[in-house]
Amino acid sequence: MRPDPEERLHELVEEHRRELAERTRRFEETLTELERRERLLADSRASVERMLRLGTRELDAREEDLARLLRELAEREERVRAQEDELTRRRSELGAVELRQLRLEQRERALVERERRLEEAERRAESSARQGADETPTSVTLAFLPGRRYELREIEPTEVVAGEALVLDGASYAVARVGPSPLPGDRRRCAYLLP
Repeated sequence: MRPDPEERLHELVEEHRRELAERTRRFEETLTELERRERLLADSRASVERMLRLGTRELDAREEDLARLLRELAEREERVRAQEDELTRRRSELGAVELRQLRLEQRERALVERERRLEEAERRAESSARQGADETPTSVTLAFLPGRRYELREIEPTEVVAGEALVLDGASYAVARVGPSPLPGDRRRCAYLLP
């Protein structure tokens, strides 16, 4: 069974949140080193820039902000403590909430596209059922049910005709078509249903 896209998306969000937390921890260590050893500011800046090059695409999207912060550090060598406060504020702004918002927007776009594809597939199936409905009843033992996730279910042998209704578990479905089982090597007949 293919992994649920929502679960995979949630795992990716959690993974990137952990990665962002790890990158933030490293950046804070760099700032501490800058405060203690101002004479090594150039070396610390090169280390932060190297970390940015190795970052993920999500961190790359924030590279401009971090580079601006590095320029501010170079300009404020005499006021490292004040810059540390500014970086703490910026870190909180660039925290998990912003990353979650970005992921939710991507997820919403993916769901809208998925819904559009499903509606298009249903329209094609309904059109196909209306145009080429086979009037000869066919005995089926499998049903492919629509829902939040499609489900393949074994049913009692039932005579069906494409375009007619089939009632399962108290819910009525339209028989879009009757075809072979989607399982490899399975010779049973399957009713492909629409809500």
